[in-house]
Amino acid sequence: MPRATKNSGKTSGKNTNVRPQATSQSKPSLASSEGTRRSKRKRDQNEDQVDGETTKNKTRKVTRSTADKVAKGVGGVTTRQPSVTNKPTEDAEGEMTGPTRGENNVISADEQELSLADLAEAVPALEIMYARLRAGKRQLGKRRSGDRFHLSPALQVVLAHRYRAARNAHKGVDYQRLSTTKNFQDFKGHAEELRAKEPELKVLLKKALTEQREIDACKPMKNIEDLEEEVARLDVQHEEDVAKCKQLEVDIEQQEEQHSLTISKLKESQNTTLSRK
Repeated sequence: MPRATKNSGKTSGKNTNVRPQATSQSKPSLASSEGTRRSKRKRDQNEDQVDGETTKNKTRKVTRSTADKVAKGVGGVTTRQPSVTNKPTEDAEGEMTGPTRGENNVISADEQELSLADLAEAVPALEIMYARLRAGKRQLGKRRSGDRFHLSPALQVVLAHRYRAARNAHKGVDYQRLSTTKNFQDFKGHAEELRAKEPELKVLLKKALTEQREIDACKPMKNIEDLEEEVARLDVQHEEDVAKCKQLEVDIEQQEEQHSLTISKLKESQNTTLSRK
């Protein structure tokens, strides 16, 4: 047999002692990982879509059930819901709100202006009302130092006279010029603040006119002294009237006598003329 060489022996020994290298685990490729993420994302979207449809169906059922309950009246009778109109509605605070923004507001009967005849009675009635409320005092209530544009009762009366004069002239009040006068010097440069007092003035005029008419309709009865004075005055007037009547009777009798004498004289003259012929 051929003798093994040195190199071959070393080589064979080396090959027998060498351990096989451990192979690395196979890693997923980039394409496969991207596909996995896409499938997972799609699965999540499908689940969200299913949940959304379920929630929508539940909400729809609840809304429909609530609407059916609201539409039913007493005793299970279904009532028709009132249709939305353009009429003004009243909110929770009691203020009237119009249907849409920018529409013309309709003036109610309470907001109509006083006629010229009523206004002529309302302005003096306003003065009488403030005099009655003042009860002999110099001013009514306390002055408001913080309110610059507050109108005192005296200034309200002045403004009422200006308003009445403007109404009689069939024109509006010139608040720009009025704000420069001595009475309204606090409103100088603020004519709009003075103009804003007009609705309040109208309300006060109506209130004063109503109160004055109620007072005039329920005047208190006269006391005994006033009645006695009135009776005495009527007695004197009656005696004067009786004396005048008696004097008229005397005058009439004298006129009748004078008339009779005149007629007799005319007859005598006529008879004399006939006898001469």
